[in-house]
Amino acid sequence: MKEQIRKIPNIQRLLIKVGSSSLCHKNGKIDTSKIVELTRQVAIQIQRGIKVILVSSGAVAAGQNLLRECGSSIENKQAAAAIGQPILMGYFQQYFQAYNLNTAQILLTYDDLNDRNRYLNARNTLNKLIENGIVPIINENDTVSVKGIQFSDNDFLGALCTNIVMADLYIILSDIDGIAEQDPKKNPDATVFSTMSMSQLRQLQNKNSNVQSKTLGRGGIQSKLTAPYMAAQYGVPTIIANGQTLDIIDRLLNGEQIGTFIESTKNNLNSWKAYIAHALKSRAAIIIDKGASDAVTKHKASLLASGVIRAEGKFFRGDGIRCYREDETEVARGIVEYSSEEINKIAGHQSSEIEKILGFQFKRGIIHRDNLVITEEQ
Repeated sequence: MKEQIRKIPNIQRLLIKVGSSSLCHKNGKIDTSKIVELTRQVAIQIQRGIKVILVSSGAVAAGQNLLRECGSSIENKQAAAAIGQPILMGYFQQYFQAYNLNTAQILLTYDDLNDRNRYLNARNTLNKLIENGIVPIINENDTVSVKGIQFSDNDFLGALCTNIVMADLYIILSDIDGIAEQDPKKNPDATVFSTMSMSQLRQLQNKNSNVQSKTLGRGGIQSKLTAPYMAAQYGVPTIIANGQTLDIIDRLLNGEQIGTFIESTKNNLNSWKAYIAHALKSRAAIIIDKGASDAVTKHKASLLASGVIRAEGKFFRGDGIRCYREDETEVARGIVEYSSEEINKIAGHQSSEIEKILGFQFKRGIIHRDNLVITEEQ
């Protein structure tokens, strides 16, 4: 593949996500030598004036061997996380203190990021820690986040946090050398992309949409493709690389062509629209016609009742929803001004008819353009 020059930004804040495979032995137990090496590399960057934020997996792995009853049930994983989180943090605190650095534990769920007030509180806390020279170590709160243990991944959490902490670069350290067109574990001859554009990333996302990971971590290739796309919309490039490569962090920041560098988009979302696009969990959906789809995507218009076909699912004013065309293509996401019941009453009607139908009318349409984010690839 043709090698492209990487455009490494001027880095003031660096967010690093480290997976379970980069912290554990193959048998699943925590490998303290790997944590020692990680803290050494992070400390070097901090000594150079870069603020580093870690998103770390490994709590379940650290605690699961201390349970009398082993198993893969949700309850066992929650208990293992409760045991393992202080163990993992103890290691980080111990090894960072060798460099006169202190750490702070931040446990988040996607519900925390779904609520605007809690989202802002998390951002304020993280910024205050960073300003005071503390190394924040973020993890999903697996003890209470049942859906998180089953379906989510810290790759996604890290991507969301790039916006919260205003990172300049997102590094995902995993057990793969980067992204290739084929799974390198199944095809050792697969060539790893050195640099990827958004269009290349989306093509590979579609190709691998049904791929499931059976490795130690909860991520897999699909999260490695989706998380950089999320970060890119915040204006943050991502590098995916093998965490076991010697001096990997320093070499990546020096521009060495290892791993896969994913470029950021040209048109970055502001903080509010980034929150709508990725942090806000969409409650349900609105089906819109082609005219409305063209209006919101091509002309940056608000979504009006006249272009709505129907609402699907139950939601209320102020909820996050997704907008689809009838062919099931997602067009946009936004914060809705009417409930699903109200929308089904006014769907297809002109704005001038809404007050007569409902007895009241909000002037901002179904979704105002300020609260609307286009998701369909243009």
